[in-house]
Amino acid sequence: MDSEKILYRYKYMPFEEGSLKVITEGTLKYTCPLEFNDPFDCMPAYNTASIATYLNEHPEYLEIALAKSKSTPAARITGKQRIVARTKSLVESGAFIKGLVSTVGVLSLSRIPTEILMWSHYTKHHQGFVVEFKIDLKNYIEGKHDLMMPHPVIYSETRPVLEFGTTLEVEEYFLKKSLKWAYEQEERVVTTNEGHGIHSYDREAFLNCVISGSKISPDNFKTLKRAVKTAEKDCKKKIPIFKSELSPTEYKVIIPGHPNTAHH
Repeated sequence: MDSEKILYRYKYMPFEEGSLKVITEGTLKYTCPLEFNDPFDCMPAYNTASIATYLNEHPEYLEIALAKSKSTPAARITGKQRIVARTKSLVESGAFIKGLVSTVGVLSLSRIPTEILMWSHYTKHHQGFVVEFKIDLKNYIEGKHDLMMPHPVIYSETRPVLEFGTTLEVEEYFLKKSLKWAYEQEERVVTTNEGHGIHSYDREAFLNCVISGSKISPDNFKTLKRAVKTAEKDCKKKIPIFKSELSPTEYKVIIPGHPNTAHH
């Protein structure tokens, strides 16, 4: 359970080599938003009427586009109209915003380790595992730990509609999703500096425990335990491993012995 100084966040993963490296090597995948399964995710809409207004108010951008042109004044007016129309087309097709978000990396975490749909979707039918990260805010080191500082996703029934030319803001572009996804209780680490790809994190500071799926195979569970032993040796600390179970009487995932799930 969270406190004012400590956050517990969870990463649901299938049983794969890359997932095991989160434990054994301290690496995490920060995903490009263009790879998300929700086509609306990180894709706010634009007020297309604001495109012409913005370009008219900032003629320097039109002049740059026309700089190499030796057209007559009349042709330049037509050229400006073409640039406005082309910009509008790029915005409406989604190509404009795809270019903006294509270099960003996002790490998706959850506030809960017991969500049935998360186990079903992201751990391949409860056959994978969840990694618990303990984020101690009082020991947070700016710069060193930025790749593990999550921000809550804001769920809404309405899609963000932005004015063209507004600053690329993390909340508007990367932290707003349809209310349909609220069950995920998602939080995100967003990095524009490091970008998407595989990045290292501080296992000793953040890796707190591992929770296996209820349907994990015996062989994979043994492999998972070996991975945890490797992390314990590297980090010189105890890293508990728990095994989730399906409640025999309710639609619930339970994690016997886990200290933070009694209220879920």
